[in-house]
Amino acid sequence: MKVNFDYLVLEITRKCNMRCPHCLRGPRQPIDMDLKIISRIMENVDYISCVTFTGGEPSLNANAINHFRWANYYSNTQLGRFWLTINARYFKHDFYDAILDLYSICEFQEDCILTISGDQYHGKCSNNALDIYCELPFFTKERMKEIEHNSLMYEGSAKKNQLGGREVNVPHRISESEYVADDDILNIRDTIYINAKGDVLLSCNLSYVRQKKHVIGNVMQEPLSDILMRQVNIISPTV
Repeated sequence: MKVNFDYLVLEITRKCNMRCPHCLRGPRQPIDMDLKIISRIMENVDYISCVTFTGGEPSLNANAINHFRWANYYSNTQLGRFWLTINARYFKHDFYDAILDLYSICEFQEDCILTISGDQYHGKCSNNALDIYCELPFFTKERMKEIEHNSLMYEGSAKKNQLGGREVNVPHRISESEYVADDDILNIRDTIYINAKGDVLLSCNLSYVRQKKHVIGNVMQEPLSDILMRQVNIISPTV
């Protein structure tokens, strides 16, 4: 069985070059997503409408983005677009090259987004990095503004520092899906989050600690399609 995703989020690293008091993940960890995890994920994927690379600070693991691009090629997977938010404290040449290469294989290049966290918690980014990233056709200043206190997720460091007020409600099942019997393809409309350890989750807004309580499977232990099939609420066979 193959899987089509509307929104796939990959936590490619837990490393970070900052210690933000509002971080929903909590304290940084010296962990990168193993490239074998990415290969295992892509074995079961036919199409991704939008992939988001997150962390940690995703620009610190350009190798994972490169591997994802090549895994797309070898598994004959199609990619619609990507979303990336970075802190741009430094310009990372390997990251710059990786996202340009990724951009080249996207079906809907006009919808690809790279943005910088320019809020009151992240502080100023590197002027050199900003100047270079601004020249990219998919750069936007969407995240370069202050964050309202009430919009912060009450998780991780934010919870410890009593910042924010948005509680995270974790879904118990996948609510929107469709199974196409003739093609043996499962279409997933919900957002699926896979963390740096290969754990699969139904929420992308959990701290590293709380993630442990809501894991629905691990891609290194069983196929991603099997993990998701167990969580499907209603499967609509399409002939």
